[in-house]
Amino acid sequence: MKQHESNAADRAIEALEERWANVAPQNLPYHILLLSKLLDRVTAQHVRETANLSLPEWRTMAHVHYLGECSASEVASMAFVDRAEVSRALGSLETRGLVQRTQHPNKRNSRLVSLTSEGQKIHLAIRGERGKFFNDWVADLNEEERKQLDSGLRKIIRRVVTIAPHVMDI
Repeated sequence: MKQHESNAADRAIEALEERWANVAPQNLPYHILLLSKLLDRVTAQHVRETANLSLPEWRTMAHVHYLGECSASEVASMAFVDRAEVSRALGSLETRGLVQRTQHPNKRNSRLVSLTSEGQKIHLAIRGERGKFFNDWVADLNEEERKQLDSGLRKIIRRVVTIAPHVMDI
């Protein structure tokens, strides 16, 4: 890393530590939200620079890839986002030739969406780089710590859903 990049990283870590310290350690939701916001910023910059995609477009593409041929409602439900956000992203992705829509075989007023071959290529390229980012982000955690983090987050999300089951679109 170059000296000016190191200095910038040191200043950024210092600012992060100050923000982190201003909130009580037991305020885990704030810390998770802070991490989420930072990951969003890094991801948004990466997908914009790599494929000129917005964050909602990238997330929509990723969910379409995971789900296979699916509806906009299925993507919205899986991603915990508003269906209108998914519809806007799909419209843009379709215009760019990255997704295609077909008539739903069982529902006259519904359409299914899937990635085109170009969409699959872009998804694969971004996803591969995202995997490298993820590995870098968790490099300071050993395998046991990764498992503990996953287990802890699963416990928290289960508790949230137990207390507020209506947050799940089922």
